[in-house]
Amino acid sequence: MRYLKATLFTLLTPSAVMAASTVAELNVLGDTATFTLSEPKTHTIPSCVSSDNQNKWAINLNSLQGQAMYSLLVTAVSKEQLVTVQSAQRCESVVDVEQVQSLSLSVNKQSAGSGGAWLYKGDGVTKVGKVISFEPNVYYYSPIEGTQKYHVYKPSIGKDFQSHYFLDAECKSEPYQTYNSRNEAVFYQNVKSYFHFSDPNIQGNRLSDHGNAPVYKQWGGTNGCVKESYLAYQENRAIKLEKTEHPLCGKTPCWIK
Repeated sequence: MRYLKATLFTLLTPSAVMAASTVAELNVLGDTATFTLSEPKTHTIPSCVSSDNQNKWAINLNSLQGQAMYSLLVTAVSKEQLVTVQSAQRCESVVDVEQVQSLSLSVNKQSAGSGGAWLYKGDGVTKVGKVISFEPNVYYYSPIEGTQKYHVYKPSIGKDFQSHYFLDAECKSEPYQTYNSRNEAVFYQNVKSYFHFSDPNIQGNRLSDHGNAPVYKQWGGTNGCVKESYLAYQENRAIKLEKTEHPLCGKTPCWIK
């Protein structure tokens, strides 16, 4: 690592060096990482770069040097450090994005550690990591303790137990849900708790274990709790849900702020 660091510094040349700046966005697609800095480029940009990608940089993650540079970028995001980039003066990993030749980090004395969005546990106080980028219902973040690759947080929140099964006429007992292979923790707003599927191999955790008991289903709107036309033993796909905690957020959903 010392050798690599020395190489990164010695390769820098004034004509193609981007002034030190914080990372504004970092994304990974396949074997390529692209990023932008908070300050626009000031050097002469290669002609291969498209107008939409003027301020983007690309790194090839198939090479050891590319992997090392990506690790530095993730560290820069989580620690809010300044990044200095040297251009390769060509497009390589992406046909219309400027390739990075080398980069280095430096301490950001102006940073107070609060810039950009952060991911917090459900208590809204315990900081988990720095949000790198996001898309609908998916957040990519760098843990505060550092990492060599980004982590993913996908909020899973339901309003209530609509379309769930119950064994009581008021739909107030333990809920059952049609089983799927994704046993992720879902936060239900009506009861303010996380639930996941219980062990189907334990007697009573399958709706069908309850024989001739009547089945009720929770519907939305004014329909409420409705008795179904079949009995419990006839519904073998439904598994009981049980309270749990989210492995990252705890008892309530994480905060992004």
